[in-house]
Amino acid sequence: MIHDRANLLATILTEPARIGDLEASETLVLLAEVAAVQAQLAAHLAAHPITVGAAPTVQSRPQADASDRLLTPKETAAVLGVSVQWLYRRSKSLPFARKLSSKALRFSEAGLRRWQATRTAA
Repeated sequence: MIHDRANLLATILTEPARIGDLEASETLVLLAEVAAVQAQLAAHLAAHPITVGAAPTVQSRPQADASDRLLTPKETAAVLGVSVQWLYRRSKSLPFARKLSSKALRFSEAGLRRWQATRTAA
């Protein structure tokens, strides 16, 4: 049995085999304390996300910069010289398309310009 509560967790962390020395009541108290610490650590991590050495977040499309403007399908169709229907049919494959909701589709002007540059260079 481990009597000093201040060192109970430290002892168990450094010597896991000592868990067998705990009484049932000590085990229950320790388990509750570990759960409370885990909750505090999770809250801290949520408030301070890992940035150094962390894996990049997955994004389906690149984020638009602050100067980017979203064009309507009609404006985009005019720039490309295609019909609005053509844009809607191909919107899932166009990297500059932005689906704002189930009924709202817009197009990144900066993304459109980049896409056009790759098309005319070929």
